[in-house]
Amino acid sequence: MTRSDHGAARQPDEAEIRAALDRIVSSSHLNKSPQLATFLRFVVEQSLAGQSDRIKAYTIAADALGRDASFDPQQDPIVRVEAGRLRRALDHYYTDGGCDDPVVIELPRGGYVPVFRANSAPRRALARLTALRRKAVLAWRQQSQPVLLIVVIAVAVSLTVEVLRALVPQ
Repeated sequence: MTRSDHGAARQPDEAEIRAALDRIVSSSHLNKSPQLATFLRFVVEQSLAGQSDRIKAYTIAADALGRDASFDPQQDPIVRVEAGRLRRALDHYYTDGGCDDPVVIELPRGGYVPVFRANSAPRRALARLTALRRKAVLAWRQQSQPVLLIVVIAVAVSLTVEVLRALVPQ
């Protein structure tokens, strides 16, 4: 990561942000959800165009999610719900295949205006560790399923035997 004379992290330029956006949208984390991809594209494009003040629940619903003029963000939580889904998809993207991307696009909680920053070595390392942890937990779950099934069957058989003993007079 390069640093300016004042020690602040270098901000990615528009071309880098658009390339990052294209990678995210075409990834398996978003390519099966056109609504999330459209949401992300809308907020990124508005931000790059200097229109961050337009990034509100109503404009996202109307311009990105296809809601009509009667949309009421107080009554319909679609934007909040989709923003939560998008945040989770971005988290998964950056802890999976996107951990080495040079640019990170985030959607901070409490708003819909995206934040763009250069990916740092510590963040990439943390993303790799998170991905390894996720894979290890998944592998453990897959390996422990047969053992768990055997335990459940053994308990069921044991309980059945006990119930039968209680029902059959001796």
